[in-house]
This record gives sequence, structure tokens and C-alpha cells, in this order.
Amino acid sequence: MQLTTKIFILAFAVLAATACTGGSPVELHKEPNADLIQDMMESPALKPQDFDTFDRLKGSSRLPPAGTIAQGREHYAYKGQPELAEKNLKNPYSGKMSAEVIELGRTKFETYCAVCHGYEGKGDGPVSVKMAVKPPTLLSEKVVGYNDGRIFHIITDGQGVMSSYAYQMVDPNDRWAVVNYVRSLQKLASNQPAAK
Repeated sequence: MQLTTKIFILAFAVLAATACTGGSPVELHKEPNADLIQDMMESPALKPQDFDTFDRLKGSSRLPPAGTIAQGREHYAYKGQPELAEKNLKNPYSGKMSAEVIELGRTKFETYCAVCHGYEGKGDGPVSVKMAVKPPTLLSEKVVGYNDGRIFHIITDGQGVMSSYAYQMVDPNDRWAVVNYVRSLQKLASNQPAAK
């Protein structure tokens, strides 16, 4: 084989190898050479509070469709229906006043509820001093008369000035633990001698 043929074959091999790597023998390209799905490479994302180019009467921050549930959340079937909740909801911890459940309820109560209702449930929390409508005492005959489902519903859906605490206590078992802790506060208060 002649020297010129060998040089020609070697030059062709180098040229072919360079062509395979896109002209750069050291660095491989990370971008594809062709847009496989042209519409998705550059999507027209809307910024928060911008107007919508498709419907100028609506902003980009649209409400989700009716009945949608956020990921990781459960649908609460008794929203705005305290009587139905009182009738149908059953406490999974009923009759199981274990120390662990009471401690969990105490922790959640002191974190989220005591600021308004007070640490003993008397409605004398530090925030209640400046409130126009005072939170009710959880030791009243009215609240003691509520069944566990009604108290759970109030924690989950809110009532009066109090808003829902379902987003603070995502796990329903935490809310049931608070119900049991409120029951333990009521029991403790009923065993105390009356003030003279």
C-alpha cells in the first residue's frame, strides 16, 4: 500500500471521527441536534398575576376546578355541615385514652389552640385579651355536650371566628388526639372543687 493511500485513509478516519462528535473531538454536546417536540422546547409560561393572553378578563392565577383536592390531602365530606359531622364522625381513639395519644393531643393543643383557648381550655389565652369576640371556654356545659365528631369538625372546618386548623394539623389522627386532650381537660375540670 502506498504512503499517499495510507495518509488518505488516516485523514478520512480522523475526519469521520470528528464528524461523529459534532466537530469537537473532546467535548460532547448536551443539546440535541433537532427539536423533537417543537412546541415543548420553549413553553410560554405565565408569571404570577400576569394577564392571560387567551382570556384577557382572567389573570394567570386561576382557581382550580371545583372538586379538586390538593396532593396529599383528603377530601372532607362534612364541610359546612356540623350536624352531619356530629352524627357520622366517630373517634378512632374513643375509649383509648392512652398516655401517647393524650401527649400528642397536648402538644398539638398547646401549639395551635392554647393561644386563644388558654392552656387549661378556659378561653383565656394570650391572644384572647385583644380579641373583640372572646373564644369560648372548652369547659362549658355546651362544649362538654358536644360529641367527639362535633369537636373534630370544629377543628377541621372552623366555627364562628375560628378558622380551620386542618392545614396546621394535616393528619386527622392529630386532630382526634386534640379532641381526646380536650376531653381530658374537661374531665380534670369536672373533678376540681368549685370556686367559692
